Amino acid sequence: MDKFEEFGRRIDEEFARIKNMKNFEDFGKRVDEELARVKSFVKEEVAPETEKRTAQFLREVSEKLTEAASWIEARNAARSSQNDPPPPAAQNPPSS
Repeated sequence: MDKFEEFGRRIDEEFARIKNMKNFEDFGKRVDEELARVKSFVKEEVAPETEKRTAQFLREVSEKLTEAASWIEARNAARSSQNDPPPPAAQNPPSS
């Protein structure tokens, strides 16, 4: 059973307990306890995996941006070399 299924099972068990509560104060205390558990679960289980995946995504995006920048630079270099006049030594001498 994965962690989300386990979490769902625990929620179902707690909901069954809450249904049996007769006192609103007890209900409020249970809600506070469950919120603390949910916060802990998110902080300890969900956040680290999310951060790991986000870091990997950013690395991949960085690589793609580097490739795009290189492509733009190569394109600009090709344009510049086409627009530059040839050096004087490469020009044909005037014929007499």
